[in-house]
Amino acid sequence: MANGIPVRLSEALMVHARTVAAVQDRSLTEQVEHWARLGEVVEAVITAGAMQRLKARSYDEGLADALAFADTDDGRSAAAKLIRDENELRYEETKPGEIVALTRDGKRKAIARAPRKPRRRTAAR
Repeated sequence: MANGIPVRLSEALMVHARTVAAVQDRSLTEQVEHWARLGEVVEAVITAGAMQRLKARSYDEGLADALAFADTDDGRSAAAKLIRDENELRYEETKPGEIVALTRDGKRKAIARAPRKPRRRTAAR
């Protein structure tokens, strides 16, 4: 194991990291380092405004419960309903390579189809 330096973390973060670490089969140190690496990547690719919104949201005490709910059948159903209710237009793949636009009132319009493979012509003999 590499030598490190001690760092003081809040008790709440330690408890949460231990819980997640157990599920992810990581040590407490590995979990905290994983989150630190993710944070470094996120900061490099998002805007300052988005960072402020993420930071504000991260202090929500119910966030862990909301994320856990999102990974359940009920959570996925709730998300699908929200997407249906909030979006006038959705897209679905009806068969491989065919994309259909679907409006809230049930109208469908094909918007993309996979190109057909050209037929090979056999030479007349």
